[in-house]
Amino acid sequence: MKSKILLLMLSAGIVLFWAIAPVYSLTGNLLAPNKHNLSAASGYVGSPDLRAQSETQICIFCHTPHTSLTDGPLWNHKLSSATYTVSRRGVDSATQLSAPLNPPDGSSKLCLSCHDGTVPLGSVQDNIIQMKTVGFGPLTGSTVIGTDLRVHHLVSIQYNGSGAGTLVADKQAQCGTVSWKLAAPPGYPYLQKTHSIYVPGCADPLGCKDPANWYDGVQCTSCHDPHNDPTPGTTKFLRDTSVQGGPWPWNNYDALCQHCHISCP
Repeated sequence: MKSKILLLMLSAGIVLFWAIAPVYSLTGNLLAPNKHNLSAASGYVGSPDLRAQSETQICIFCHTPHTSLTDGPLWNHKLSSATYTVSRRGVDSATQLSAPLNPPDGSSKLCLSCHDGTVPLGSVQDNIIQMKTVGFGPLTGSTVIGTDLRVHHLVSIQYNGSGAGTLVADKQAQCGTVSWKLAAPPGYPYLQKTHSIYVPGCADPLGCKDPANWYDGVQCTSCHDPHNDPTPGTTKFLRDTSVQGGPWPWNNYDALCQHCHISCP
């Protein structure tokens, strides 16, 4: 009899807990129509339609709770083994003082696992999910960055603190040649981790790297929040607007750029 009463009390407690427990949602707005919600049930239908044929889970395309890769937070998507072309110091830009890592590391490596267009879009660790339009193939369309990264903003490159012999100080010294310098940190909250280390005059075509330590640097996620895109198809997952707190759509990138790039002198 006592055991039955205890069981009833326990059951009632569980019901009460679920009745008063807060409801947690996904980070950002992935439950809303969103380009990064690739599930078959997603309300976002792009052109082309890149949703899954039948898979209704949302997180699985990037994350898994078990047997994940260590390259990202519970990372599930297969990584790219592509060979990249990156902007070379003093060659592709006369004012570029350091070389980004090649291949990219950190969050940029994760983004490129879809966006370089070489890995099947539905390729995860223990499965390959069939997608609409591309089937078992890679991402297609205007969001494919490709493997030539010279026409894009540098990623996997250290953003140094102020002081002699650092990127911030060297950019300040270039103010007679260029119109923009780098703001001295701290400040911008979205600098991301990279093994890139700034060495003035680094001649290594793969970039100067310190594999034992992480530094604050620029990655894809410095500008883009992969989980939050308030106006899909327009806002491009950007972290900031042309006017702080301004209305959607975001159609001017000045405020975002000026977190790091400020006028000389």
